[in-house]
Amino acid sequence: MDRDALRDEVEEWVREGIITEAQADEILARYEAEEPGRSRVVLALSLLGAALVLIGVTWFLGTNWSDLSRPARAVVLVGGPGLAYAGGREAYDRDAARIGHALCVLGAVLVGPSVFLFEELLAVAVSSELLLLAWAAVALPTGHALASRPATGLGLAVLVGLVVDLADPSDPVLAAGPFGVVLFAVGYARSGRVAWTYRVGGAAVTLGALVMLTTIEGRFASFDLELTTTLVAVAVGALAATAWLSTEHERAGSAWAAAALVALGVSATAAVLAPGTVPRLLAFGVTHLSALAGLFATGYLGFRARSRSLVDLAALGGLFQTLSFVGSTVVDALSGSLALVVAGLILLGVGAAVERGRRSLLAHL
Repeated sequence: MDRDALRDEVEEWVREGIITEAQADEILARYEAEEPGRSRVVLALSLLGAALVLIGVTWFLGTNWSDLSRPARAVVLVGGPGLAYAGGREAYDRDAARIGHALCVLGAVLVGPSVFLFEELLAVAVSSELLLLAWAAVALPTGHALASRPATGLGLAVLVGLVVDLADPSDPVLAAGPFGVVLFAVGYARSGRVAWTYRVGGAAVTLGALVMLTTIEGRFASFDLELTTTLVAVAVGALAATAWLSTEHERAGSAWAAAALVALGVSATAAVLAPGTVPRLLAFGVTHLSALAGLFATGYLGFRARSRSLVDLAALGGLFQTLSFVGSTVVDALSGSLALVVAGLILLGVGAAVERGRRSLLAHL
């Protein structure tokens, strides 16, 4: 049986609501366990090996870089990613798909430091935006070609960094939040491992922006909103993506995107107007309520779409928002050890409540 074809078919069943993500995982685990070359042990060892290689290369470059000649540096910068990709291709040809996947992901990771160090080596003035674009132009195609969640996630993370860099001097969350909606829309109307990465990664970026807006309570005065071309383009793109989802009859996804954009807009407006036009306490409450709205919308979408990943993402975001709230209230109001004890008890209680709610929601799936 073709495991890749089975995986694509199972993910299509999840999208159509025939089975849940938990059932899909059980089906894939049952059939993948029958193939010794694709066991979880091999996967774990492959990822560990790739991580050790990355650490070793980084260590070597950090300690010996200044002692290498310019030609030797060029060979290292080109040879590192090149050898990783070549080794990955060879492993795929020898039916060692797990090892090949790990090596190709390693190659995609190494491309980033290589392009930045190459710019320094050649002593040419290349903007960081172009370097990030070059990195994303390698990582994303790698992820798509291999149907790899790690490589696709790396490419999307670099792409988010590029958008944030282009949106400067505006606050990073103002660009990252709407761009997450765009990524979510790209993945929501499709199925497959790559689409899952877009969908969940986009939602994570947007929720991360909402939670980050709850942490600026002490620096409202320095919160900047500059209507740069990138910021306007991202906002228009997010609105267009939301409208596109509605035309594709993806009502649940369109509703989530609309709710997320409204929450981002309300939270950002309160942050920009504070502490002058809007009182600081009111802005603080608005940012937290907006984040709660985004988290609730994500959990509800996870329930409607039978997506365990989105439910888990909403639960994780809730814990981070609680941490932000406790840090801005209890820790600031109380002193020393008492603040830590009270904050710890609150976090334990909220964590237990969130976990009970998560388990109950997953049980209904």
